[in-house]
Amino acid sequence: MGFLLAFSRKMYLTAYVNHLQGKLNDIQTQKLSLLENISEMATQISDIGNSDSPAVKQLEARKIELENLDKQLDIKMQKIQTQLQAANTELQSSDQMLQQNIQRSFTYNVG
Repeated sequence: MGFLLAFSRKMYLTAYVNHLQGKLNDIQTQKLSLLENISEMATQISDIGNSDSPAVKQLEARKIELENLDKQLDIKMQKIQTQLQAANTELQSSDQMLQQNIQRSFTYNVG
C-alpha cells in the first residue's frame, strides 16, 4: 500500500473512531438522563404509597418503558463498542503500514 493511500486510510479511520466515540458519549448521556428519570419515578411511587392508585400504575408503566429504553441503549452501546474495537484494530494496522512505508522510503540500500 502506498504512502498516500496509507495516510488517507489512517485519516478516515481516525475520523470514524472519533465519530463512534461521539455516539458512545451521546448514548451515555441519554442513559444518565433515563436513570435519573427512573429514580425520580421510583421516589414518586414510594411517596404515593398506594399501589392500587391509578397514578402509581401509570408511573410504574412509564418506569417500565424507561427501563426498556435503557436496555435498548445498552444494546446500541455494545454494538458501537464492537465497531469501535474493530476500527481501533484497523487503525493500528494502518499505523503499522504507514510506518513501514515511511521506513521503506527513507532506507537506503548501499551495496
